[in-house]
Amino acid sequence: MFDSLRENFELILVILFIISALCYALYRLTFYDEIRKDLASNKEQLTQLNRRERKALRYYITSSYINSPIRKAVFFFADLFWVLLFVVVVRSFLFEPFIIPSSSMKPGLQISDIVLVNKFEKGLRLPVTNQRLTEGEAVKRGDVMVFKYPKDPKISFIKRVIGLPGDKVYYDNRKMTINGQDIRLRKLSTESDETDVETSKGIAPEPVEYVVFEEDLLGYSHTMRYAKKFSSSYLAREWVVPEGKYLVMGDNRDNSKDGRFFGFLDDDLLIGRATRIAFNFDCLRGKGKCDRFFKKIQ
Repeated sequence: MFDSLRENFELILVILFIISALCYALYRLTFYDEIRKDLASNKEQLTQLNRRERKALRYYITSSYINSPIRKAVFFFADLFWVLLFVVVVRSFLFEPFIIPSSSMKPGLQISDIVLVNKFEKGLRLPVTNQRLTEGEAVKRGDVMVFKYPKDPKISFIKRVIGLPGDKVYYDNRKMTINGQDIRLRKLSTESDETDVETSKGIAPEPVEYVVFEEDLLGYSHTMRYAKKFSSSYLAREWVVPEGKYLVMGDNRDNSKDGRFFGFLDDDLLIGRATRIAFNFDCLRGKGKCDRFFKKIQ
């Protein structure tokens, strides 16, 4: 789950881009030619000046035409156009960074990991509305997807795709089958991790022992974990995934609010596939985890 500020930032960014685009067009249609002609007429003088003096003369000529509050506002936003265009294109249609705030995708993804989300591979979508523009590649079983939380689309979640449209998935406290085939687990290691658990004094962090497994999702293998001693709150259940929807789960299977809780994930809520870990904020704070730079997400 990610901070809901993402939604507000995206909306503000798009609004600023639209304003800058309109101001850029207005600037080009009005006093841009006047400034360009004045600079051209002073070309010979500019070539005789050093870099600092040229910059000062260009500023003086330009500012002489920005002589009203309206022109100042137009020029200010027009000057931001190319920067905002670059940011909007990269963030909306290529890659977007997300922060991992919880342990639901451990052991692969750690708290404070900054992951890069590919936003064109599974189809381009419009910013803010998330309306699909292109089809892209089909979502595959095992893909780690970032999506809008079905119960509150202003919040973003990250989980692994377990069930595809048409799949029959059965889950009963660590035993899972997909289309009648058992999902095999191979024990890799054990680890201890602080986890919020219910105690006599309420919810409190306590050390919990976990077993790390390699899970084979019918041809796609990845690491995940179960707690050694943990009473699952999820009842045995079977899902038949409808068309246009997916069943997703966290890799920290005993500590993840996922499709077992909120149901199927609609394709319209997908944002993109998490492909790499850029870095972890704890490394910048001197708290370790400096071995995660540009690590591929399995």
